[in-house]
Amino acid sequence: MKWVVCGLVAVALIAGSPATAGDVDFRPIDTKKLVVKPSKVAANLAAGTINLVGQQAAGSLENNGYIKTINNLFSIKRTEPRFQSGPSSLPSPNMYKSTTYKNYNTPVMPTSQPVIRR
Repeated sequence: MKWVVCGLVAVALIAGSPATAGDVDFRPIDTKKLVVKPSKVAANLAAGTINLVGQQAAGSLENNGYIKTINNLFSIKRTEPRFQSGPSSLPSPNMYKSTTYKNYNTPVMPTSQPVIRR
């Protein structure tokens, strides 16, 4: 019974298809018809406007007293430690200029490694 139903469905699908391969009409889509190409002048004007608005907004926020107060209250002050943490009271090594000199003997990653076979 199920094969009869499947067969009828297949025949209905084949007979009910409205278009065959010969009925397809090929019309290429013109991709340049509705595309607006911006000019450099328009792009520069838009960029300048965005920069101007951003600078004005940032300037008004920086000059706002409430925002300055909030920033002063909740901002973290980053300072260099004067002493090492722990029981030692030695000064911090980054207080001395000699600890920031570049080392001339910096190892370089090897480009190849020789194969040793025994």
